[in-house]
Amino acid sequence: MADTEAKSSAGVAANRSVSRAISILRAMAASPNPMNVTEIGLKVGLPRATAFRPLVTLEEEGFVDRQETLYTLGWDLARIAQDVDPSSGLASRVQGTVAEIADELGETLTLSLRRGRYDLDLIVQQSPRAIGVTMSDMHGMKWPLHAAATGKLLLADLDNEEIKVATNNKLEKLTPATISTYPALFKHIEQVREQGWASTIEELEEGIISFAVPIYGKTGHLLASLAYIAPRLRIGTASVEEEKIEALKEGAQRLARRIISLAN
Repeated sequence: MADTEAKSSAGVAANRSVSRAISILRAMAASPNPMNVTEIGLKVGLPRATAFRPLVTLEEEGFVDRQETLYTLGWDLARIAQDVDPSSGLASRVQGTVAEIADELGETLTLSLRRGRYDLDLIVQQSPRAIGVTMSDMHGMKWPLHAAATGKLLLADLDNEEIKVATNNKLEKLTPATISTYPALFKHIEQVREQGWASTIEELEEGIISFAVPIYGKTGHLLASLAYIAPRLRIGTASVEEEKIEALKEGAQRLARRIISLAN
């Protein structure tokens, strides 16, 4: 086998140069700032000279733009990507797994996929088969990031200035429990980072609680979130809450393995 080929997970010969180019594009997409060749190489685990070769081709094809020594994603990649739905095909391939987890936890679950830097799209919603009261269909709905558990996970992936941008420099108070000042929100988001999950206790809608756990991509940035949504009356004690969060984390790990395997 030639040096430019390797075996994929399916056992089919894969072109190493193409794989490296894809890794570079993913690393650049995950970075909020332009990067030079050395920084890109460090992100993808390649020597500078090895990272430079696919960058030249990507620049020639318009998939990468270069300003002096700094690289960003290019105009032609953006043109192609604008017509692509990131949830296309993914929802149907993970829906069964989300349904299994919903049955195990006994409540409605949602899987939201990150879109761009400051947005999340709900792509799967599943309720357990045996449940008296289910949540209404939430596909296509948008919630203020500071008042939603999934939104808080996205904010935890940003610095304080970006949090202000993502929330349009305004924190609407939706219920008496909604966090409505930036000092309080920054403190709360720091807690989210430390504990590794987020909650919304009647902050979005009175009587409703939600827990959300992150799913990270290979670059370490938020890729998606798995959320548990229920009437507060059905969550009795702190021990029950802790049990649900741990089960949600385990479910997110299963989904992460599934999503990452589909991306490879």
